[in-house]
Amino acid sequence: MSLDTLPAAALPAAPPPRRGSRQGGARMDTVTKLVITAVVLILAILIGYPLVRILTQAFGAEGLETLRNIATSPANRAVLLNTVVLGVLVGAVGTAIGFAFAYAQARLDFRGKKLLHLIALLPIVSPPFAVATAVITLFGRSGLVTNKMLGLDYNIYGLTGLTLVLSLSFFPVAYMNLLGMLRSLDPATDEAASSLGANRWKIFRSVTIPMLIPGFASCFLLLFVEAIADLANPP
Repeated sequence: MSLDTLPAAALPAAPPPRRGSRQGGARMDTVTKLVITAVVLILAILIGYPLVRILTQAFGAEGLETLRNIATSPANRAVLLNTVVLGVLVGAVGTAIGFAFAYAQARLDFRGKKLLHLIALLPIVSPPFAVATAVITLFGRSGLVTNKMLGLDYNIYGLTGLTLVLSLSFFPVAYMNLLGMLRSLDPATDEAASSLGANRWKIFRSVTIPMLIPGFASCFLLLFVEAIADLANPP
């Protein structure tokens, strides 16, 4: 017997509409809209308004005069050039150090890999000036290495010292990034290159390095920004 032939009384009654759930959903939608509106207003007040004020003053008469003085003053140009040079050097040296640590951690087998990993992460948890103090103590004018052991009167202050300190401070950023990329590389590419007769150096030069170029670029940019934004070590 089909449902069409059954009497109306035999058919199951439809469940009544659940008013509470619909009202609760409408109430929830209203609350969500109010929360989103409040968040947008707070962001507009805390971020948008100061940003508009800064841009307005920057492109006003006084702001343009300041930019003109920066462009025409030899001292300001020298500061800008030194900042860019420092950022480039720190980006290159820090990326190289981070890659060396990451390659040793991911591709080489030796004792003490966990200890090396902890040492590479140590600058992240140390204060910004701790590395600078350690470098000055070891390699400064009265340093334990330069003066006490080697008898040298080496001046660590300047571009060389800043490059060394900032590279040692920020290379863990490149280390963690490149370590993740090295571990995610498909080992089948190395096996295929090896089966074609390539030695380890050729695999490293023609397979591993090209696949890590995006990682090198991102690490360089990150370290460049970190170096030019650092205000603790240069003074």
